Amino acid sequence: MVRTSSLRLILAVCVFLISGGAQGASPVVFEQNPDLTIPSVNAEPVLQLHVTLSDNIPVGLTDRGERAIVPITGGSFFGDGIRGEVMPGGADWQLIRADGVQEIVARYTIRTDDGQIIFVDNQGISHTDDEGVRYRMTAPKFHAPQGPYDWLNKNIFVGTITSVTEPRAVIIRIYRVDAAQ
Repeated sequence: MVRTSSLRLILAVCVFLISGGAQGASPVVFEQNPDLTIPSVNAEPVLQLHVTLSDNIPVGLTDRGERAIVPITGGSFFGDGIRGEVMPGGADWQLIRADGVQEIVARYTIRTDDGQIIFVDNQGISHTDDEGVRYRMTAPKFHAPQGPYDWLNKNIFVGTITSVTEPRAVIIRIYRVDAAQ
């Protein structure tokens, strides 16, 4: 289980990487060492998922905050050399903490067009800052069978989430994070 503080750190690093922060890093952030070759990173888009959702199921106030379950009813996905369907039956187990940050814990399965089943564990956070800007980032992990899609098991990914209102859904864009060559 990833602790919230660890997840926040992972997501902060991912946002930094996606925004190209490594190229323009300030010496205040990174200590310069001329004896080391430190690679920068790239974030390459690899998947886009359209995930359809049912109405929230409110759980109520719990020991850690307000909880709700968002059932996943289906959808589709595509990427370079991969496409298929989001299978119904998963859910997003959400928690709204006292500080207003929403923790996202979405677990579901996808099936490729050639019949391979891949489990997705997509965790992240969502909140709106004082200027009304919404921050929604995830750190998805994939559990794919050995074969053409096991590259999903062997990489670090970050994701963005965009809501769709009619029909109720989210668009999730997944990026693979690699060291620049």
